[in-house]
Amino acid sequence: MQDSGDILAFWARFMQAEDLTDATITERLRFIRHVERATGDLLTLTRHDLISFMGSNETWTNSTKQHYRSALHTFFTWLQDEGVRLDNPAARLPKVKARKRTPNPATVDDIALVLNGGAYARTRRMVALHYYVGLRVHEIAKAHGHDVDWNERTIRVYGKGKKTRVLPLNDAVWEVVKDLPRDGYWFPNWKANKLFALGEGHILSNSVSDVLSRAMRRSGIIGHKPHDLRAATATEQNRAGVSPFVIQQNMRHENMDTTTKYVLVDIEQMRAGFNALPAVPMPGKSNRRRAA
Repeated sequence: MQDSGDILAFWARFMQAEDLTDATITERLRFIRHVERATGDLLTLTRHDLISFMGSNETWTNSTKQHYRSALHTFFTWLQDEGVRLDNPAARLPKVKARKRTPNPATVDDIALVLNGGAYARTRRMVALHYYVGLRVHEIAKAHGHDVDWNERTIRVYGKGKKTRVLPLNDAVWEVVKDLPRDGYWFPNWKANKLFALGEGHILSNSVSDVLSRAMRRSGIIGHKPHDLRAATATEQNRAGVSPFVIQQNMRHENMDTTTKYVLVDIEQMRAGFNALPAVPMPGKSNRRRAA
């Protein structure tokens, strides 16, 4: 295999054999094609080329750099294992120092602004599924009437890593979705995309992100991205006193460390925590006797 097209086609089949999701495979292929355009031939590029690539974009977030470094290591290790390259230019890339990101959830007022800022019904449904159910954009994109138990008011969600979970639909979101199609996608594709011909499937996750981003900008909301609506799902449950374990389950996180990245603890919650400390009587003076 000397042609990058053949290499990537075989890698795609390899990832399918690993039972990775279509979204993961598509994302990895897109990224490696971008690397090839930016650095050159996948079979001849060097470690220095990859270092220059990793250091070239000052707009990437810390988590993006970590993700990209991992993706490069995964791909070039596979190339070496398959004997396509004898070396691995990604084996000793600089480690990306992890920086803890402060949670940045949208506020309830922000969400109200979006819903009342001229958003169409389709957009309002996306907002409701993002906030009230904590769905990710790719989960919103493929929401289908067949996934809903219309008697129990629950929805089956196909999340990351092909993990399936059943989530309850609260009263607020039920009012939004109860009249949606029971036999069909809730967000059908109005034009052809990479997965479906016109009208034969659902929109893609980037379409959901675009719709929500435009709605937020139109409402005058700055400093937030659509995923911050999902952060609000965790933060507002925490403010309401919901058990951390329940929040973790509702967010569908494997561990609590991930959940804490979404939860913003505000100053009044901190104040309440300090005020919960048992008071210890404070003497007015030391009562120490002076030495004679």
